[in-house]
Amino acid sequence: MSIFTCCNPAGAATAELTLITMGIASTFAEAAAAGRQAAEERKERRAAYKYATELVEARGRADELGRVAMRAVRHVASLEAEVRRLRAALAQRQAHIERNRNRGAA
Repeated sequence: MSIFTCCNPAGAATAELTLITMGIASTFAEAAAAGRQAAEERKERRAAYKYATELVEARGRADELGRVAMRAVRHVASLEAEVRRLRAALAQRQAHIERNRNRGAA
């Protein structure tokens, strides 16, 4: 029924306008919901990307720290070897001093 074929054209026009307005409002509501959902999905993608980049950076830092630790262990091992060498040289020197001291006292 249209406003041209009914006995109450104002009422029919009001009903049609109400239906059109409800359709437009429903479309706006759906568009707003879709916009909120798209924004939430973008937010989740950004968070996932940020997590992934931070994870890659952390792995890189961990690798670098591992290399630093290995260099430190090698350096400590070389220092320990030098200390052993110096202690042996010191013991040899002290033995030489003691022998010379004993020869001079005798």
